[in-house]
Amino acid sequence: MKRLLFIAALVLIAATAFAQNAPAAPAIGQPGSLVEVYGIIDTGLRLSTNADAAGDSSFSFSQGLFNGSRFGIRGTEDIGASFKAIYTLEGGVVLPYGMLDQQGQIFGRQAWVGVSSDYGTLTFGRQYGTFSDALGVGDVFGGGHGNMGYNNGKAGNANSLSGTDAVNSFFLSETGFRWDQSVKYAANFSGVTVGAMAMLGDMTGTYQEDTMFSGSLGYNAKGFPVVAAVGAQYEIDKSQNHHIQVGGGLKYALDATDGVYAFYFHSAFDQGFAQTSANNSEFAGPQSFARTDDIANVGVNYFVLPSLNLIASYYFDYAQNVLANGDNGMRNSFLAAVDYYFTKDFDAYVAGWYSLFNSALQNAGKNGGDIGSTASTSYSNSLSFMVGGRYRF
Repeated sequence: MKRLLFIAALVLIAATAFAQNAPAAPAIGQPGSLVEVYGIIDTGLRLSTNADAAGDSSFSFSQGLFNGSRFGIRGTEDIGASFKAIYTLEGGVVLPYGMLDQQGQIFGRQAWVGVSSDYGTLTFGRQYGTFSDALGVGDVFGGGHGNMGYNNGKAGNANSLSGTDAVNSFFLSETGFRWDQSVKYAANFSGVTVGAMAMLGDMTGTYQEDTMFSGSLGYNAKGFPVVAAVGAQYEIDKSQNHHIQVGGGLKYALDATDGVYAFYFHSAFDQGFAQTSANNSEFAGPQSFARTDDIANVGVNYFVLPSLNLIASYYFDYAQNVLANGDNGMRNSFLAAVDYYFTKDFDAYVAGWYSLFNSALQNAGKNGGDIGSTASTSYSNSLSFMVGGRYRF
């Protein structure tokens, strides 16, 4: 027994000496290292007309208007000389069913690591695109990073989500939005913003298949009321077909909380173009015809009271060569919302939006219309109402 006590004492002394001499890891939340757990829950009740290709109405408990529900972990750590190591892991949740969003990926919204400094930020992994970031400058919803105004039913809940629920459902399918195995650079030099991004192809022996390249240039100076950015994006699929986009976003700040927003972009697909990444938000394709779209959006928000925000948005899409060469169509959508903040972390809202379709975009059922529908039932409009709430943690 005495021998065992003696051995235990030696082990304890050795462990104490090692702990005193070993380098101490920075404590979470202390200078030099920070880890944050965060999330958003956004959901509500929704009533929609023409919610499917048959023209049926739906009443459902669905994802929210502003944001896709999510959970995440992000962190930073000082590594010296103004450099910081950074990372984000973020997963989406289809709240009505508790399902993972984004193709069932546990961190399907974001999963990247990188370094930041006075010279900019360089990140690697699955992340938002530089081109959609540029357009997001002019988005009243804050970049469209998950709000249901830009969702087209890809969240795995076809009974609650449909193309007619969306204000501009083709937006995400056009821009791709998130990109796997990508490299991204962003910086702000005295108000001048620059961005560049490349998605590395996963085809052995070539970097010219299933790839994407994008860039942006803008202005965002502290205290100046105008924020603007322009950008371009170029994709090559495995058959060497191309998808090219150019556009930009603009915000004019009326004051610290209110603003006017606008974005526009032109999109052109080669005939036969197919999705370059199975896990981004692009449509699956391939394109039957050389489709083009000219998409514009104007929005405004105004706090009539410190806790009461009014939001309005108008969306327009002119599409050409949708179902056949020369088969064109237009979509006009109008959204209005009243959003009340009970606290800085919890708000509740009511919203309604109305969409008009014509010609090639007229059959606007689930994932149809915006990408071309051959459904036998034809209708030219949809109307949705929603009562919801959002909580941030």
